[in-house]
Amino acid sequence: MTTVRTVRTYGQLALLPLGFASIMYGDLLFRDGQRGLGKFLFISGWVVALSGMPALNRYLKANHLREGILKIFVILFIVGSFAVPGPIVSLVKVFDGTAQPVNYRQAALSLALIYIALTILSRIAEPKDHVLERLASRIQRAAVFRALANVTGIFAVVAFLGARFVATHPVPLISTGLTLVVAAAVVTHKTFARARKLCTQIHADTQTLLRDLDELDQARSRSTTSTAKPWIRRLRGGRQAGGGHTDEQKAALRAWDAVKLGLSTPVDTGYRRIGLPFLTDEVVAEIEAKVRTAVHGGRAGPARADLQVIQRACSGRVDVLA
Repeated sequence: MTTVRTVRTYGQLALLPLGFASIMYGDLLFRDGQRGLGKFLFISGWVVALSGMPALNRYLKANHLREGILKIFVILFIVGSFAVPGPIVSLVKVFDGTAQPVNYRQAALSLALIYIALTILSRIAEPKDHVLERLASRIQRAAVFRALANVTGIFAVVAFLGARFVATHPVPLISTGLTLVVAAAVVTHKTFARARKLCTQIHADTQTLLRDLDELDQARSRSTTSTAKPWIRRLRGGRQAGGGHTDEQKAALRAWDAVKLGLSTPVDTGYRRIGLPFLTDEVVAEIEAKVRTAVHGGRAGPARADLQVIQRACSGRVDVLA
């Protein structure tokens, strides 16, 4: 019975993308002069999409992480519904051989809008709640959105050059466009390589910190044993209970400093104002408080739990050769 209900829910959810696809296709037809069919598909698409809203509401309530992700895709859909049809129409006309400079200009403006939206809105729309639970998908979204932004930005330049030179210098334009396409592939590779390299570094630094915390716990255990057995304390030169942990504490704090640098580094780009940091400043401050509590004799469990979550999120992207 549960399986049937699940299949029914996902079947109803499928109405949403089908409806939105009909809306966008209707808009394309309307812009291309087929106004009657375009209006029909546009209105029908909204009817189909709204039919899937009850299933969407049930889907969101089933998992507390889904609502934040939905906000991202709603914002991207709103931007895409205005910006994507222009480049698609221009691309179709390029293949048909009927493209005019005005089509290239429209595509350039639309692609530039997508570039700006992905650069700014993807960071603003990123969920601020349950950041550690979302960490693996947060890393993936940062890399994917940055790669898409870079590609659309480069294609915007290609479209702008097409609008300017397609009529007068078509042959040099083709070679320039191919060069920029190769550049888009290179930039995309570097974006994902940066994410893998950062995850590898954070994974290694986090492992070092966990080991230093273990060594600190072991030192405290030995100190407790010395307190219980005075003759052991005399053999060790009469050190007082609780002493001898300074080196282990310093090592753990140094390891945390390395981890903190990684957690504050943007995943997708070196430009901090537009990049998405690995974790938000608030979450980093919370983890730091837990680590310092553990280092100075408090409960180490909360700090270890957070660090292990970070390790698991990074484990799928570890690449020592990145």
